[in-house]
Amino acid sequence: MILTARFLAPVVALFASLAAQADSKPILIGQTYVQTGPLAALATEPLIGIRAMVTAVNDAGGINGRPLEIRQVDDGYDAARAGDNVRKLVADGAVAILMPIGTTSSVGALKAANELKVPLIAPYTGAGPVVKFSEYGFPVRISFDEEYGRIVNHLFTIGITRIAFAHNDNPGARSAMESTKSFIEQRGDKMVGSVAIQNDGSDAEAKAVELAKLKPVAIVLSATNAVTARFIKAYKAAGAEARFYSFSFLNGQQLHKAIGNDAVGVVVSQVVPYPWNSSMPIIAEYQAAMKKIGVNDFSYGSLEGYVSTKVLVEGLKRTGTNPAPDTLKKALETFKSLNLGGIVVRYAPADHQGLTFSELSMLRKDGGYIR
Repeated sequence: MILTARFLAPVVALFASLAAQADSKPILIGQTYVQTGPLAALATEPLIGIRAMVTAVNDAGGINGRPLEIRQVDDGYDAARAGDNVRKLVADGAVAILMPIGTTSSVGALKAANELKVPLIAPYTGAGPVVKFSEYGFPVRISFDEEYGRIVNHLFTIGITRIAFAHNDNPGARSAMESTKSFIEQRGDKMVGSVAIQNDGSDAEAKAVELAKLKPVAIVLSATNAVTARFIKAYKAAGAEARFYSFSFLNGQQLHKAIGNDAVGVVVSQVVPYPWNSSMPIIAEYQAAMKKIGVNDFSYGSLEGYVSTKVLVEGLKRTGTNPAPDTLKKALETFKSLNLGGIVVRYAPADHQGLTFSELSMLRKDGGYIR
């Protein structure tokens, strides 16, 4: 049968319509995160930054004409659930997994991502099993080892060697304690002692009294905001003195709101730049995006969520109009040394380094930071 132009026209129009629909179909990205349980607060700030970046991208026309969709599923900080979530999200068409929250969830999510050969970008942890090189793992932040190594170096540089450690009783925090202990031993000294605190903080006061008896000069913390607040308040109430140093997950502003002057002087390691420095292009961009979604309270956590999503977006831009897990992986590995506006992310086929940035900041009396 010979089709005339009269009959071909509707067919051509149909295919054109289907192609247009395919081109405008959202690019699906999956996220497994902690929505319930005692560690749920870890996700609050990063999710705001993710929303700010996605909103900015979609308001500007999407990625190569297609909107970006982040589909989020709760894993309750359980590795098996996180892995199952990744499998379901990929089955639904997700071309990448973004920022699982915390070590346990990230370990489960990364295992599934490597099995399914889908990129997992910016796990919200620096634990060794997650940040070490794997084919489909693309960390953005520096490792816990790097964070704690820099804290220990700082303490020894200023002459403090009596160092103790307080941490949440979970794998990621225990790993941080072991790393810190090792760094101190490499300096020819020993950790004064350590305490593990229940994730709900129920024994924080008792653990503070226990550690105070060892009379450390500095206490390094790997704990959630709620646990840190209870521990420091109890430690000072016991009449003990020490300098407190925390890893980057601590939200200093929230800590100050919780315990006031007891938070003054706490030093926090940061893995992204100062969120109030609008002279840096990435920060000015972040601030504008946050204001666009009605959020004027800037934070390190939301900035990390924003930067992590920007890394994903830059990779997707290099995949054309029909991104897939394999094309996204290859695109990310072309970054080599990509300047995001004042900070540089590095990926190559055999080296998924991410950022190298970190600095120490100290809480002031007004809840702000001294850098």
